[in-house]
Amino acid sequence: MSAPEFDIIFRGDIVFGHQLADVKLKLQQLFKADAAKVDSLFTGRPVPLKRNLDEATANKYRDALLKAGAMVEICSTDNSPANAAPKPAPVRREPEPAHARWTLAPLGADLLPARERPAQPAPVQVDISSLSLRPAEGNLVDNSEVQEEIFAQVVAPDLGLAAVGEDLISADEKFELPLVEIELEDWEIAEAGSDLLTEDERPIVLPAVVEVGDFGLAPAGSDLGQLKPEVKPVIPDISGLRLADSGN
Repeated sequence: MSAPEFDIIFRGDIVFGHQLADVKLKLQQLFKADAAKVDSLFTGRPVPLKRNLDEATANKYRDALLKAGAMVEICSTDNSPANAAPKPAPVRREPEPAHARWTLAPLGADLLPARERPAQPAPVQVDISSLSLRPAEGNLVDNSEVQEEIFAQVVAPDLGLAAVGEDLISADEKFELPLVEIELEDWEIAEAGSDLLTEDERPIVLPAVVEVGDFGLAPAGSDLGQLKPEVKPVIPDISGLRLADSGN
């Protein structure tokens, strides 16, 4: 009976913590392949990297690839996904069954195969024949393109600056105020605290009548009828209490 053989299958997944660019570079070094060949491995479909290996050699390859950051699996050659017969293209895309195998594509991988990718748009040709370069110095705008600024005409009289302390009003602009004549013959200085009003000059102020017959002075601590807050009595639960014997 011949020994079982195994295939190394790669689905485009990378080990957590590795960068996609670093993994691709290490795979180029391991397989001595160019970048395009390595990029073709990251399609999300199972790709056999090594086939028909014995178990020890398959484990050796798997450890080296895992160290490089490529997530691979060992499958029996008889049950390898690479040996599965190709399925005919379905007429209508049906949802996959619940037991289908799902994988996580690496960061930056293209999830669409080449036949499903949209065509690249044609590059836009920009006509730059009418463009030219000017020297770094000077104005980039022509004189005919410069909008003329309109300055406001401000009429300012011939003003001068007077010296500090100078009277700004001329003699002909000043108004003469008449002096108030006050006769001081009947005036004298009253003593401090004297009443300056005579009896007939004082206003008559009637005292306010306040009836205090219904008022009284309550003794200290009396209830004056203020609103009291409603306080519910606290009834403690003493069902779980008991008296201990004082002799113990």
